[in-house]
Amino acid sequence: MSAGLQHYLDVAQRFQAERAAETPLWLRSFREHGLAQLSRQGFPTPRNEDWKYTDVAPIVSRPFAPTGAGTKVDLKARVEQLTLPGPRLVFVDGRLSPELCSLEGLFPGVTVKPLRDAVREDAEALEAVLGRRARAEAHPFVALNAALLEEGAFVQVRPGAVAPSPVQLVFLSSGAGAVPVLASPRVVVVAGASSEAALVELYAGVEGGASFTNAVTEVVLGENARLHHYKLQVEPDAAFHVASFHAEQARDSRLASHTFALGAALARNEVHSVFAGEGGECVLNGLYVGRGSQHLDNRTDLDHAVPRCTSRELYKGVLDGKSRGTFHGRVLVRPDAQHTDSSQTNRNLLLSEGALVDTRPQLEILADDVKCAHGAAVGRLDEQALFYLRARGIPRAQAEQLLTYAFASELVGAVTLEPLRARVEQLVAGRLPGGARPEGVA
Repeated sequence: MSAGLQHYLDVAQRFQAERAAETPLWLRSFREHGLAQLSRQGFPTPRNEDWKYTDVAPIVSRPFAPTGAGTKVDLKARVEQLTLPGPRLVFVDGRLSPELCSLEGLFPGVTVKPLRDAVREDAEALEAVLGRRARAEAHPFVALNAALLEEGAFVQVRPGAVAPSPVQLVFLSSGAGAVPVLASPRVVVVAGASSEAALVELYAGVEGGASFTNAVTEVVLGENARLHHYKLQVEPDAAFHVASFHAEQARDSRLASHTFALGAALARNEVHSVFAGEGGECVLNGLYVGRGSQHLDNRTDLDHAVPRCTSRELYKGVLDGKSRGTFHGRVLVRPDAQHTDSSQTNRNLLLSEGALVDTRPQLEILADDVKCAHGAAVGRLDEQALFYLRARGIPRAQAEQLLTYAFASELVGAVTLEPLRARVEQLVAGRLPGGARPEGVA
């Protein structure tokens, strides 16, 4: 057993022992199962096919641990800068920060609670869905999250409710403290039949010490439910980020998930969704923008387990400096999933000689009456397009900036909430070469 794995096992054992007396039996069993699975699996290495292009040694080799108390750093201005008006829960270094939270404007059909409160007040509803799709047996980092489960959010949308404003969940790293901080948030969302809601997950922080966020989100959509999910990952350069999103879709449900991976030294974002009822639709959009020596890993897994479901997937990468991007998208069409309609596309733009991308779109089709397509492309800025712009008096640097922004803007424009789209546009433009949106672009 490696020293790194032993460190995390020791951290989880201490964590569980300290909370054993105040923890209900079902939650204690859940944590212990996560610990056992982590011990059995160990952390992945590049020899593992699913982690072939991503080495997590920089995470495993560092002594990250949960913080014992909330930070004293004042982050109110940072929260106001990043969030929109409306209901929000805010966590700092993995701990709920009540003074930064606000549930004003929460629609009557929507319940948002810190996970700690839900464990006491909604134990039956929470236990029914916790770990149902995000299984510790299948993923070592999900197992670690389960072993340290304490903080996060529980979101319930009443059947038939249509929420007019998004629920915002904000996870910040303060950059303070002598020990590198490990945050293990768990978000659980249950959307009732014929409901509609939007959820924004924001991961950010301030420059400072190294931090590690190991996040898990679980979503259960009832029949004809609709969820718009937005994830913005803009953590500092010293941060590490591993996260997985797991969804289960009932008949005629609609899921649209938009992921923007812009920050962290190493980040891996996984999205898994399974169709559990006919007529479902799933849209997965993702944009990853790397610079310097960033490593941005993206994995998607769509399980067409039943007939007559539709999925659309578009991921784009913009890589500069010596950054590296990876994309592995898998669509599984099971034998009984006739009349499946699925498309998957990954496009990448390399802006420097040192940038690198690995792309692996994958279809596994076990049914014969389907319409499926996939494709991937890696390239550089179009010289003809650059010539066209320069011939009209636009300097080369500005022309490159304009074309790069145009490449990324397709995914920014897919954000349907206008105030959020403006915020995403600002964050994305700030990460692209030139540091801002080209002048004159709406």
